[in-house]
Amino acid sequence: MSRCVIYARYSSDMQRETSIEDQVRRCEEFASRNGWTVTAKYADRAISGAAISGREQLQALLRDSRCQPRTFDRLIVDDTSRLSRNLPEVLTIVEQLKFREIHVSAVTQGIDSAQDFSRQLFTLNGMIDEQYIVGLRDKVHRGQEGRALKGFNPGGKCYGYRNVPIENPSRVGKYGRPIVEGVRLEMIEHEAAIVRRIFELFSNGVSLGQIAKKLNAEGVQSPQPPRNRQIRAWCPSSIRSMLKNERYHGVFVWNRTQKQQNPETSRKTSRRRPANQWRRTEVPEWRIVSETLWKAVQARFSDLNRTGITRCGGFARSESSRKYVFSGLLRCGCCGSRMVIVSGQGRRGYSKYGCPSHWSRGVCQNRLTIRQDRLEAQLLGALQEQIWNSHVIAHALAAFEREVRTRLAQRRKETPDADLLRERHQLSQKAQHLAAAIADIGHSPTLLESLASIERRIAEIDAQLKRTKLAHAAAEPSSGALKKFMLDRIGNLGALVQSDPERAKAEMAKHLPAVVLTPARDETGPVFDVSGSWQLLSECDAMQVVARDGIEPPTPAFSELDLAGAISLELKRVSQLSTPE
Repeated sequence: MSRCVIYARYSSDMQRETSIEDQVRRCEEFASRNGWTVTAKYADRAISGAAISGREQLQALLRDSRCQPRTFDRLIVDDTSRLSRNLPEVLTIVEQLKFREIHVSAVTQGIDSAQDFSRQLFTLNGMIDEQYIVGLRDKVHRGQEGRALKGFNPGGKCYGYRNVPIENPSRVGKYGRPIVEGVRLEMIEHEAAIVRRIFELFSNGVSLGQIAKKLNAEGVQSPQPPRNRQIRAWCPSSIRSMLKNERYHGVFVWNRTQKQQNPETSRKTSRRRPANQWRRTEVPEWRIVSETLWKAVQARFSDLNRTGITRCGGFARSESSRKYVFSGLLRCGCCGSRMVIVSGQGRRGYSKYGCPSHWSRGVCQNRLTIRQDRLEAQLLGALQEQIWNSHVIAHALAAFEREVRTRLAQRRKETPDADLLRERHQLSQKAQHLAAAIADIGHSPTLLESLASIERRIAEIDAQLKRTKLAHAAAEPSSGALKKFMLDRIGNLGALVQSDPERAKAEMAKHLPAVVLTPARDETGPVFDVSGSWQLLSECDAMQVVARDGIEPPTPAFSELDLAGAISLELKRVSQLSTPE
């Protein structure tokens, strides 16, 4: 009896939650008719099918499909669009599962990947599913453009305004309520007063950082309210965006950017459209600041751009910033904010990590900073100490060897051996038929010559297959060679990471969701207590990294020899931590 799993998905909050139940019910009925046993169900709710990124249940399904021995033999979906509305992704998923001897069935379209012509059917239906997304996107964009030209707001919320839906009582919708023809903006006076104040402060020479700290110190509610432990305070970047927003002087600029999906990472990024595609509409009732004040603020920006602005922080602002191995993983232990580069002009020009909620917003007491190179060296050293554990090494070596063997086996399948084996099988069948014919009709020179020719060819194929087998055996690495290769690479983790920092960062993020830096002090001075949830580091384990430079007030300078000794001392402490079994 075939074991199968079900995957269901619906796209947005506008659809019914019961859509998942409907899909699962149809798939269960299909499995029952075929005598299959449903062993698991996966469902992603309110997630677009344009890409597989962000769909946790689908990712979990694909991970489970790699298990050995196999836990299921077939995947059932209501239709191909539930997998994805991106044709290359659909074909990739089907091929990956097929390689693992797992077939895919689409109930509505009647497609089964076990069929010889299934790829063509998946391709055809995938093209239709993909075109639906393209058409829908064009229709939504067209409708938003019409609303924008009429002075309606086609986007989300904007600080200083509230969204007021405009209903048409003469047109009734599906559920008996009036149709919403658009959304107009209505000014919120107390927020508008804060917007005017920000414009006035900046035009009078107050910096973005000073404005943010001033508003936070006065307890002015930021556009984004606090959530959990994360402080959502005023910050320089949000204030700069506000000062550049033409909506505040009565001009609506629409269609400046568009969302595009990166085919390598499946992530969506915002890109600026050409200026000739922008749509500008005068909406006087939106005006919060006077034209004079608006021009004064833009003139100050022009002056600052001419003199130059040092850009600190933010790991996606330059090509070099993407090489920071721990960017996006570091969090402040006091407020939960992501640690960023807050200074690049320290001793010898080294960049320093710090809490942006303190340095840019003034709402956190964590004033400690640490050099980026020092932090990375100590964290990588600590991780390497944790990796050098017999249980970890044994587990990693087994996984590494298993992957190498699997890829070598796959490569052997792609060699001409398969064609030779197929030819040998066909020749063997012909030889059997000839032998049977000779036995029936007696001696025949023609048949004997044909049989001898086939047997010679079979002998040639056997010799060639034997040579190939010997070559594969010679190329097959031993377990000892694989272990030496892996240990050599792990033995210099820092060099391995620096050889491809972007890939290393992506892989590290899978096992290290967050590294929490909490300021502390010991007998040697200020330090960061570092804790993480890496699978090789227990929740209660902690380490310390030295953070003597960049603190307020500054401490006396010390020699590089002292620095090396301090780092060595901290790494010794790290090495004493236990690794979970």
